[in-house]
Amino acid sequence: MKIIASDYDGTISYRGMVSEEDKAAIKKFRALGNKFGIVTGRDVEVAQWIGLDGFEYDFIISCTGAFIRGSDGEVLYCKKGKTGEFIEELINKAKELKVRFFTIGDVLEKHYLDVSGKIPPTFHKLSEFTHANANFPSDEIAQQFTDYVNTNYSDKISAYRNGCHVDMPPAGTSKVSGIYVYAERFENPEIYTVGDNFNDLPMIKEFCGYAVSNAVDSLKAAAKRQCGRICDMIEELLKGDK
Repeated sequence: MKIIASDYDGTISYRGMVSEEDKAAIKKFRALGNKFGIVTGRDVEVAQWIGLDGFEYDFIISCTGAFIRGSDGEVLYCKKGKTGEFIEELINKAKELKVRFFTIGDVLEKHYLDVSGKIPPTFHKLSEFTHANANFPSDEIAQQFTDYVNTNYSDKISAYRNGCHVDMPPAGTSKVSGIYVYAERFENPEIYTVGDNFNDLPMIKEFCGYAVSNAVDSLKAAAKRQCGRICDMIEELLKGDK
């Protein structure tokens, strides 16, 4: 059995839509007893929008590996971290770097923090988190913040840059760990991943990774294979079964 774990934005989704060709290929892939799912840095609330245009999937790994649900909405896994003073320290650093927005949440509870002024009182009621996200004016500043987080708070939170956006799940959590958690329910599956940006690098390197044609150069260099679209990847994998 094969598992494909695909990034969403920029990989299979174009302006929030999945092509009819990709939908048909995924349906054929799943009909043969394989599993197809999404692995994304989106938080739980935003990840719920995935699939609204009618494409089929078996799982969605959101919050960069911290939250997994099945196609029927069943929660399969949830990893939470403890909040603390370090979150306020991160927010203050983000302010220095002219952050555009900073959010933190626990599953569906999400707080948009006032980075231009005081931290809202509601934030202090949050004792655990499944995700935090920040957006910066440039890729370079986002990388600076990512390095700061991973250098100073790696025992509490992890940071992954996606362009000018930074996704932050609990420490030790990643797209890789989420895929392993999902794959544990099957016996010796073949795992394939596909992505387009920097935050996909760990899973591209860990598994048999594909890079889509619009991927950043470093991802293309790390990938074992490249594909124009998801349907091309699936066609190649199924051809190998014949």
